[in-house]
Amino acid sequence: MTTVSMQPCAHFRLADVRTVDQLARALGVPLQVFHEVIACQDPGLIYAMHSIPKRSQRNPDGFRVVWESRTEAVARSHKAAARRLDDFARRQEIGYPNPAVHGYVRGGSTRSNALPHCGARVVVRADIEDFFQTITLERVESAFRAIGIAPETAHSLALFSTINGKLPLGLPESPVVSNLVCLDLDRDLKALADRHGVKYTRYADDMTFSGNENLPSREEIRTVLLRHGFRLSDRKFKKSKRGQAHFVTGLSVSERDYPHVPRKLKRMLRLELHFCEKYGLATHAENRRESERKTYLRIDGMVNYVSFIERRKSAAIKGQWDRIRKKHLGSTLYARLAGKEIGDRFVVADETEFEVDGIGYLAICFVRLSNLEDVEKSLDLLLGDYLTKPGAKGNLDVLKKVGIHYADAHFDLRTMTLDLMTEYLQWSASICFSRLRTSDDYKEAYLRMFAELVKQEFVTSDGLRVEMLVENNDKIKLPALTQVCEAEYRRSESEDGRRPISLPSIRSVKKSEIRSLTLADFVLAAFRAYVLRAHDDRVLDFERIRDRVRYVRDSDSDNFYTRKKPFLGIGDVT
Repeated sequence: MTTVSMQPCAHFRLADVRTVDQLARALGVPLQVFHEVIACQDPGLIYAMHSIPKRSQRNPDGFRVVWESRTEAVARSHKAAARRLDDFARRQEIGYPNPAVHGYVRGGSTRSNALPHCGARVVVRADIEDFFQTITLERVESAFRAIGIAPETAHSLALFSTINGKLPLGLPESPVVSNLVCLDLDRDLKALADRHGVKYTRYADDMTFSGNENLPSREEIRTVLLRHGFRLSDRKFKKSKRGQAHFVTGLSVSERDYPHVPRKLKRMLRLELHFCEKYGLATHAENRRESERKTYLRIDGMVNYVSFIERRKSAAIKGQWDRIRKKHLGSTLYARLAGKEIGDRFVVADETEFEVDGIGYLAICFVRLSNLEDVEKSLDLLLGDYLTKPGAKGNLDVLKKVGIHYADAHFDLRTMTLDLMTEYLQWSASICFSRLRTSDDYKEAYLRMFAELVKQEFVTSDGLRVEMLVENNDKIKLPALTQVCEAEYRRSESEDGRRPISLPSIRSVKKSEIRSLTLADFVLAAFRAYVLRAHDDRVLDFERIRDRVRYVRDSDSDNFYTRKKPFLGIGDVT
């Protein structure tokens, strides 16, 4: 049991890093991936470039260039960097994100962007010309330095975030970086709106001003943009008055209550629902010359969109779609259309104890795998290669006996294992932790958290065959765990809830028997080091795997921490 006790420190220490390797680890990016990206002279080797035609009738020949990572490792690395950067920026006293910005921010949407302008007498819409392409590497680096990132690492981070010296459309960091670069622009545009007594919002490159009269002129807006290195698109500048169609980010704001989906879209959706209900989904898809899955996902997306925008008036549409799904889709067909296949899922579970400021805690981790055999082979090969490597360090006898265990592994082996976990293996994890007030609390806390994790796991394993492999634990007997699983399955079955196709089997196993327990062991070890704020590179291990952790649950407070609401440490309230 770990008894180290430390005070929580600041999250994501991006301001403290001084080397490229430290920067990569703080971002949760594998070192090899980070170095390959910033050193690459040919973006085509790392990214695929897509030219997507624009839907504008005024510019039918126009297209936008969107970049996509060619490998999963690079894609995950950019996602990790984007989340770290966003969280770091929010913790600086720079007013990020600006309250007027609704694009690419938590809680922001086209609906929230349109809402302030509902019922306005006059609406002015303006667009920034070549928004992302105008943001150069130099401007990105300057923005990073402005939020407290050291000059020696700001340049490397700017190289990682740009392609051909420009901020690309398509990479996860681009929205965050664009909002950082536009901080001063948004302040000045908000000040311009305040001087005119009107409202201002921005969604990416779309700016909107609204009020009853005296709105900013085209030239005033142009002047502010030029001051900050942007250009106004005269072609997309539009001013509308009451009686004309008022649209903001694709939504009608003519009425005072809330934004509305365009009537044309709702009429088309109702027509499609009518055909589906009358002739069936398969016939409707055939008439449209689409696959059933494509038709299902497209209509389902439209229904969800309308329901999100018009929450008060969408009950009829949503109810009709539910009737269609119930009437025409069985569980197997629904799974196939939704892109799911009835297959196997393996869940490996482990636990750890630790202390924070003299208070004991217990944490349990579930790691879900779709291909246990591949993971077992990969870990066996890694361990075999390491043990036969000249000069291998660490307790080799223990490694041969029990396999790769975080506490027994040398830094080199830990790094190799984390590389394997983040770059090659397919897995995801969930963590639940609880305070242990006395030593007698262990069994009650373990079974309670195990039941909470099982409940969530059943929902995500709907229609799958599940086998659970729990590390052998002298304090918790297998029949108790089996009873928990069976009780949850029967409850879900009686409520017709989402659940595995049959009652999962559960086995008690040892690390020497099942190599895949290494994944749960590493997740918990990294989580523990992060909570305890280890004073070495171990504190960064959790950042590397954070994107694979679906949620962290505080069982005592019933708080869920996810990618959008990241776990910051025990005792943190954000």
